[in-house]
Amino acid sequence: MELLRRVYRALGPIAGGILLDTIDLATFGPLGLYAGWIIGLAVGWWMASIYKFHFYGKVLFATLAAVYLTLPMTEFIPVATAVSAIARFRDVPKDQA
Repeated sequence: MELLRRVYRALGPIAGGILLDTIDLATFGPLGLYAGWIIGLAVGWWMASIYKFHFYGKVLFATLAAVYLTLPMTEFIPVATAVSAIARFRDVPKDQA
């Protein structure tokens, strides 16, 4: 059980970044410009719900995801994965705080 908890702690937040980057790659080109914002809002809201953000946190997260998926030339740069990995690296576990 401890192993599963440690794996989730290491990979849980990064999975959200990987999901956003994969969807960003799937909305390559004109599709991202036209549909990226609506897909980003939906996926961002869903992910913020999984991470148990409050309402305004969900709005902010969904808006940032929508902007990220709409921006051109971000398809091949895994920014969401990198940001989530850095955030997890900087986070101090509660048992060590």
